[in-house]
Amino acid sequence: TAFEKQANQNKSGYFMGSSLSLFDIQLYNLIHFFDDQESVQKALADCPNLKAIHDKVEQTPAIKKWLAERPETMF
Repeated sequence: TAFEKQANQNKSGYFMGSSLSLFDIQLYNLIHFFDDQESVQKALADCPNLKAIHDKVEQTPAIKKWLAERPETMF
């Protein structure tokens, strides 16, 4: 995909630039937007750079903390 190609061009581990950006966070949110996470993960198998960005965002200390502590909602 075009997103995968762009992600491959940036060697920092982020989509663009050298640090976490709003786009990286939005990409993470988009991946988790869909209910069928099994299909999403299968699709990501063909996009290793996007998967790596997703994983890097998820391991960001402040985001990791928020995910562990956030209130449970239907969203």
